[in-house]
Amino acid sequence: MIQDQPVTVTIVQVDGQVRSAELSMIDVAVAAFGLTGVIMVAAIVAGLSAGALFIWYRSKRAITIIEERGHQHNLFRA
Repeated sequence: MIQDQPVTVTIVQVDGQVRSAELSMIDVAVAAFGLTGVIMVAAIVAGLSAGALFIWYRSKRAITIIEERGHQHNLFRA
């Protein structure tokens, strides 16, 4: 047989005068862009620096064989 457990009653009173601080949409957006914003900025900086390094690297060396030969278009030249 199942024994009956005693019932305890808890009364909670909520004071309607105390209000929590209101958050605006800007506050929520700033809080949401915390870690995500840092990751986005790091990705942008990494992409820009990789692009700049690629352009610098390619500008120092000839891109084609014709440029390497001083723009001589004689393809039979050894």
